[in-house]
Amino acid sequence: MLNFFSRPLFSPSVFSCTSRRFMSKFLSKAAKKRVPLTSKRARKGFYKGNRATKEGHVNSKGRFMVDKSKRLELIVPDLQGFKLKPYIAATVPKFPPETRTRV
Repeated sequence: MLNFFSRPLFSPSVFSCTSRRFMSKFLSKAAKKRVPLTSKRARKGFYKGNRATKEGHVNSKGRFMVDKSKRLELIVPDLQGFKLKPYIAATVPKFPPETRTRV
């Protein structure tokens, strides 16, 4: 009869094939600490944001309270008599007629 405790249950070769440490393809473990954290280097569901400013705070009831002193204020000059339009139509040629050559 075989002694159950005389042989190992798992051989080391089994662990080397099935469980691997996470190794980055390009960076070492020490270099990862110095690289800025982005969504490509983080786990699933990571969202860093887009540098937006906070315009208020969340109160104790979970509602967002806007602080008017923190709101974004855009200063736009007076555009009365301004001849240019804000958008360019898709039908406008890319080059002015003076520079185009006719064939």
